[in-house]
Amino acid sequence: MPVYVIHGFRWPRPLIRVHVVLNNLDDASPEWLIVPKTQACVLSNFQKLYPKIMAHLPCLQFIEQHDEKDVSATATSQPFAFIADKVTVCGLSADVGEIISEGTTTDVWNAMIELRDKLVPGEKLGWYVVYNGDVERDDVVERDDSLERPRSAGLKGLFKRKPSRDS
Repeated sequence: MPVYVIHGFRWPRPLIRVHVVLNNLDDASPEWLIVPKTQACVLSNFQKLYPKIMAHLPCLQFIEQHDEKDVSATATSQPFAFIADKVTVCGLSADVGEIISEGTTTDVWNAMIELRDKLVPGEKLGWYVVYNGDVERDDVVERDDSLERPRSAGLKGLFKRKPSRDS
């Protein structure tokens, strides 16, 4: 149940959904971007759409907030996810001032501003502390397609071909 200190911005869930649909990202789940398959899909899409920006953001990640004790109807879909260029996973404690003082380079900062302006103009770019109590949460998109499903014999099994008299 990690706590992250991140540098980035919020990406509102409705805009995530629109992005996934408009870009035909069939392998992406807009409700849980932290899943590896979804991260890879959306990052690949960003690389195609914004190659100059992404050249400066090799460590870009999506971080989700989640409270595993929240069992309300809205708990499964938070209002936004975070897009972060710097992510630090905290243990029992962390020197947040030290993490922030490390900062980012000017190139990364400018690239994040450009990406933010493409996705969520005017959203605050800054430092956030984010809690996620369920990083391992399954997602509908993250199913194991390698498992073979049993095939039905259907009606073929009922109507076996009779040997012809000519054979």
